[in-house]
Amino acid sequence: MELNLPSLRREIDRLDNTILQTLQKRLEVARLVIKFKREQNQNVNVPERELQILNSLKGRERSLLSAEVIEEIYKTIFAESKRLQRESTPLVAFQGEHGAFSEVAAKRWNPDVAPIPCQTIAEVFQGVELGSYDYGIVPVESTVGGLMSQVNALLLASKLFVVGAVEMSVEHALLVVPGTDLKSLRRVYSQAVALTECQSFVKRMKLEPVAYFDTAGAAKMLAEKWEEGSSAIASELAARYYNLEVIKTGIADVQNTRTRFLVLAKNPLDCGGNRCSITFIMPNEPGSLFRVMKMFADENINLTRVASIPTEKGNYIFFLDFAASDQEERVHHILNQISCISESYRWMGCYTETNQ
Repeated sequence: MELNLPSLRREIDRLDNTILQTLQKRLEVARLVIKFKREQNQNVNVPERELQILNSLKGRERSLLSAEVIEEIYKTIFAESKRLQRESTPLVAFQGEHGAFSEVAAKRWNPDVAPIPCQTIAEVFQGVELGSYDYGIVPVESTVGGLMSQVNALLLASKLFVVGAVEMSVEHALLVVPGTDLKSLRRVYSQAVALTECQSFVKRMKLEPVAYFDTAGAAKMLAEKWEEGSSAIASELAARYYNLEVIKTGIADVQNTRTRFLVLAKNPLDCGGNRCSITFIMPNEPGSLFRVMKMFADENINLTRVASIPTEKGNYIFFLDFAASDQEERVHHILNQISCISESYRWMGCYTETNQ
């Protein structure tokens, strides 16, 4: 790093961003600790543990931080952890880093939840099943990318229920470190699918596309490294998380692309909704699926999603979403018929779907 006033100030901005993200992560872990303690009927407030942490930190070698400053900082952190403890905000897990489109969807489903990032979609399912998180949110289909086969496979293997859904427009944005000279841009980082969706824009900007594991992860990396000549494609939420500048939004080749997300929980809702989800296996014979589709058509019920996964026996497991409530008698009649004629049937829940 060149030692001059502008570069030193940029380094302070970068470090402040890193400190803020680290504090965010620490509070998330503390919130998970609180959840585990409550489930195990343990005392949430443990002053001895706080004192142990303080003594350990104050006893470490350092050149500029005084013991008094360390104590003041961590007492503030402990106080914030206790505030989160009193609020008991529901935790919703999503795949990716903060600023991912799944987090955007979670906030649109319920602005009062606390989104917690996971590295993989499988970890989202596992965390909800184990009770580490109250909810999980996963993308299930996209107008550009089609059906998400991995999510369907995990839905099939899990015992979770669908308790909500969000269909929303996905707006990709080009993000840079504040103060970046746009003429210096040479490359752009993002998830491979996002780079493909924005390839015309990337070509016009004469940028080298570099695949990264996650859109928000690319934004976070850019904010941490401040790599010269680099940019990222991610959400505007990611820009706010990592203090990045939005150069242009809506840069995808196809405008108004939409993605549908499912909200998962260990237990189904009992208050009805405007969507229902089921899975079933029909006998491997001509017309078996048509019989099911006709039941819904005869009752004028719209099927909003039909997906399938092949089984080892050579037939298919079908995923079916439809626009109706489980409180309706006609729905009860259809589901009873399906359960009788199918080889396997599973009710996945009735919930409200939000379109934004």
